Amino acid sequence: MSVYTGEGMSWAERAEPMMEKTCIILWKNLNKVPAAVMSEIKQEWPFLFSQKCLFSHFNLLMDVDVLQKLQEEISRRGQTILDYCATLDNPKIRDVLACYDPDSDKAACILLLLMLYFREPKESLMLEVDSCATAVGVNTAELPGTPCLIIQGDMMKPSGWLISIKGHVVMGPHPLFLHGVAAFFSSYYVFNLEYPTAGSSTLEFIQRCFLGINPERGSKTKKRTTMNPHVSTLLRKLIDFEWAS
Repeated sequence: MSVYTGEGMSWAERAEPMMEKTCIILWKNLNKVPAAVMSEIKQEWPFLFSQKCLFSHFNLLMDVDVLQKLQEEISRRGQTILDYCATLDNPKIRDVLACYDPDSDKAACILLLLMLYFREPKESLMLEVDSCATAVGVNTAELPGTPCLIIQGDMMKPSGWLISIKGHVVMGPHPLFLHGVAAFFSSYYVFNLEYPTAGSSTLEFIQRCFLGINPERGSKTKKRTTMNPHVSTLLRKLIDFEWAS
């Protein structure tokens, strides 16, 4: 904490080895009952809320480089998802695709398409704010208790992102939307949080299709012990679509 007070988040890269050495203490702190208050975690472990240390901690937990894997899979599978969605008779999906152009963010478009495909409300995972919104300003809004990816500006061409957890902004604003998706997804595992029911299919698709996290049993969704059938169906349809193409 004293280092953070003196150096701020600029010291996060140098703090990463220290965070790795103390990960057992951190895990115990994050998983204690009753759960620690988020403001207390941020005060005791401030560097955990940097992208560098959050991604590093996710890697220690899951053995997956979350940002690199997302970048690779969006590049490898993103166009297939866009092309498959273009074949669907869904007016809302068609509207999103009509707004997609070379300057749009592919990851943002894919995230919107997945939520529409699974019929999950965008508000279950994301919130759009003004492009000039600050963390202080966003904190005055009514934020969900579950992690929320807060988008600055146009959803298809976001200028930046923030993340709130348990009703308070804990990261951002930062540029690069896919980094925001990586941080948002990582927060469920690092802070031991369940997927919200209303956005669980989209999150499980990211988990299984993009990140290759496929436990034999269990899920971050409450009370589920098997794979989400909606996710399984879409994965199968995408494979069939690739073969047919």
